Amino acid sequence: MRAMLSAKEIKRLILKKKGIITASSARVFRQSYFGNDIIAPNSDPTPDKTDWRGYAPVELWIMSIVEADNQVRMPGEGITKVLIDSEKIPLTQIKDLLGEFVFGSYINHWPLTKILDIGGRTTRTSFGTKEIPPIPAHVHGGKISKGKVLKPGKSEAYFFPPTNLEPYNKKISAKTRIGLKPKVKKEDIRKKLKEFGKNDLMYTLLNEFKIRPMTGWTVPQGIIHAPGPYLTFEIQLPQDDYNLASWRLGERLEEQERNRRYGELVLRGLKNEGVFVELLLDWPANTDKDFEKKYFREPKVIESGSWGRRLQIFFDQFYGEGWELFPGQTKTLPVKNVPVAGVVWSGQAAINDSRLEQGGQNEFLAIPDTKITVTNPGILPLFIYTVEPIKNQTS
Repeated sequence: MRAMLSAKEIKRLILKKKGIITASSARVFRQSYFGNDIIAPNSDPTPDKTDWRGYAPVELWIMSIVEADNQVRMPGEGITKVLIDSEKIPLTQIKDLLGEFVFGSYINHWPLTKILDIGGRTTRTSFGTKEIPPIPAHVHGGKISKGKVLKPGKSEAYFFPPTNLEPYNKKISAKTRIGLKPKVKKEDIRKKLKEFGKNDLMYTLLNEFKIRPMTGWTVPQGIIHAPGPYLTFEIQLPQDDYNLASWRLGERLEEQERNRRYGELVLRGLKNEGVFVELLLDWPANTDKDFEKKYFREPKVIESGSWGRRLQIFFDQFYGEGWELFPGQTKTLPVKNVPVAGVVWSGQAAINDSRLEQGGQNEFLAIPDTKITVTNPGILPLFIYTVEPIKNQTS
């Protein structure tokens, strides 16, 4: 058996690769929603599409140092294993050995980044529509400990990348639900929480917005939301807190099962629905009549040319970019003093001395002060999406 690489050897190998670390995405399974069979077979609660827990593989976590906080946990789920000289090493181990070298002074500001494959089979709702289910309505208000809420809750942001290209080849029309309609009252939420698993009426209290590819949202902590059935690139605080506010759209639970899941997934240690509303929800932000104006985001062109273009796709306390290169083109990017993680969304890429492509080794992490040169060696346009450290983790 090969001896574990030392910190000195790992550092040498990263420098040999001109500051670039590569990996395949960490797959995370969830019980609360299903997918569109895009990142894996995941559209049904059947044994061939779920694991031993009955959870479906619906998320890919990008350069992650966070373990998934599922109700039934699996050690290491969600932790990225990076490739160092043909060895797959947990990124958490790299952080412990070479934290400052790899992350600079940003270890505690490294985001949790995901690709969400949201969907399932079309279902009939209790309010008379037919639709593909979103992720159940939920809120990130903070970790629950001994009946108290430990702030901050998990702020996050979404970007909806194009899916009408390789390897997805899907034209998806969907809506997402974020925030509450301005006239909703706290009593409405308390009442609908008690109907968890009995009907879908909680969903009717949320704002509905049509998903527009190449746009996104900032979703502060305390905002109730039900992300729509569209492949989504998500960045968030490095934690996995949540409280459900509804069950899976179109599904009903028997009373005993409902009571169990209500305690495990909705209250999660809180005393009652009133405490849920008061401690988890940012009420003024949820019911703001200018909600869309405040939180909807369109990309900003940073630069463009015959090679392609570079966009800003995440805003506010988060930051991320989209790099688009035409076939045969090369672009050297500005050197940054922060670590940069990225995923090849579509196409093939040569980044410094590393080769990446969608469906294989498709992720990279560039250590601080790395000169990044990207080439598109393929015949199709190259799309890469990147994230950087959180600007202010307490906002």
